[in-house]
Amino acid sequence: PICFPVTILLFPSHDIIIEGNIGAGKTSLSTRLSAEWGSYLLLEQFIDNPFLSKFYREPERYAFSVETAFLAERYRQFHAEFAALDLKKQSVVADYRFHKSLIFARQTLDKDELSLFESLFAIVNQRLSIPQLFVYLHTPIPQLMANIAKRGRAFESDIDEDYLYRIEAGYFRFMEQASGLRCLLIHTDGIDFIHQHSAYQAIKQLMETVLS
Repeated sequence: PICFPVTILLFPSHDIIIEGNIGAGKTSLSTRLSAEWGSYLLLEQFIDNPFLSKFYREPERYAFSVETAFLAERYRQFHAEFAALDLKKQSVVADYRFHKSLIFARQTLDKDELSLFESLFAIVNQRLSIPQLFVYLHTPIPQLMANIAKRGRAFESDIDEDYLYRIEAGYFRFMEQASGLRCLLIHTDGIDFIHQHSAYQAIKQLMETVLS
């Protein structure tokens, strides 16, 4: 495991973000951690995006539509669910961070579309807090492709390795440039933290050590 440099948070927050490329297991890990820690679980509602399957078939045609739909839904979900919580008392574990919208858009949109998208992102992002810890599950692309195939989602059948490599590069750039954010990169090559309890415990203990 590798820890990126730790910087001081701009203001206190109690949410933990579990991120990763498509098929990395972030939802499974988030669900298990929230249950053990007694935290509120926030999961991305990606299936509700009406443009997702179209985007995987025709990425250039539907890129802006899929990214703006994700931006709107992620903001709605963050705003609606966080508004109902007392974040001074209730911690949160989420399987995505709002910046995911920008990371993906930078890989899929052309110059003009990206400029417009970044303007929209800046407007809504200023209203959201900085999480206590950002965890990235780094999984080799061939393993991601196997995981995607195993879960058998029809709308993911057109995902290719090149797209996953570009998304991975986007996450690395985000973590390298992140300001005021604690980032933890965990290599999961050959580690089955979903089915092997010892592997899950090792990841959980690492996170608890960083948070302590």
